Amino acid sequence: MEFESIQNRDILILKLKGELDQFYADKYRVRFDMKIVSPDVKKVVIDISELTFMDSSGIGFLVGRFKTARAFSKELVLVCSSKYINRMLSTCGIEKLIKKYTNIEEAIG
Repeated sequence: MEFESIQNRDILILKLKGELDQFYADKYRVRFDMKIVSPDVKKVVIDISELTFMDSSGIGFLVGRFKTARAFSKELVLVCSSKYINRMLSTCGIEKLIKKYTNIEEAIG
């Protein structure tokens, strides 16, 4: 997995590409949390539209980042336009926990 980090004023945008599995979830967990808890960040947008694969570890990774953001009183939302990933998120019921948008402009609001 590769990711790009973009800071737009107090909004942090994290764009993930490739595969999000146990290996990458473990590799990036602390790194993402450090970015999320930054005092300059009020809202986090994680764009997973370009993920080609995600397993249950990826779902756990997203829920974990959501919990980190919430613990620091920050908003975290997802952007996903991938049919495959959206189906997985719906199956897991993650949409009841984390707001999801189809593009970054909507997510930034």
